[in-house]
Amino acid sequence: MKTRSYILKFSALIITFIAVPLFLYFSGNFPKRTTLMETLSIVTILAFSLLLSQFFTSRLNYKLMKQIRMVNVLVIHKFIGYFFISVMMLHPFFIIIPKFFDNGVTPSDAFVRLITTYNTTGIIFGLIAYAIMLILMVTAFFRFKMNLHYRTWRRLHGYLTLLFVITATWHVIDMGRHGNSSFTLFYLLVVATGIYYVLRKYLFKTAKK
Repeated sequence: MKTRSYILKFSALIITFIAVPLFLYFSGNFPKRTTLMETLSIVTILAFSLLLSQFFTSRLNYKLMKQIRMVNVLVIHKFIGYFFISVMMLHPFFIIIPKFFDNGVTPSDAFVRLITTYNTTGIIFGLIAYAIMLILMVTAFFRFKMNLHYRTWRRLHGYLTLLFVITATWHVIDMGRHGNSSFTLFYLLVVATGIYYVLRKYLFKTAKK
């Protein structure tokens, strides 16, 4: 029974954060571009979606943690976090790389425009999300050198993640090529559920105590 429960829970996570985004991508009537650009788009979409799954592969998901042991859940959580944040850190370069293969804007001009354009909230929130993402990775990697109590660090990590998800989702919906109504609804549902998990863990329980 336990093995069956593991399979069902992981299957639900895989379907939600991999199969659903891929379905929305391929079923959406998006203008097709080069193979390189489409591949980079798919990688970015999956990386962001799997980062959203972090709400459900952590201590916040008590049922999953209870059934397959916290140590196993945290291994999955750390792998997804380190690997896909590394992928998302390359996101600005994913925008620049295709410029090497077309006759439009040069890569250097594209990079300068990327870091100096602040005319929309989507761009501003994207830069904020990128900065928070770097802080998240550094604080997670050097957690044991920060001399913080574990619960203090865990709250810091949770609130930073919450801030990252909100700003990054705003950026994706506002600026993303694939920000249609289906993707927007998917992201908003996942983020709203994740916010509920965080608030229930760190605010509601604290208030009860």
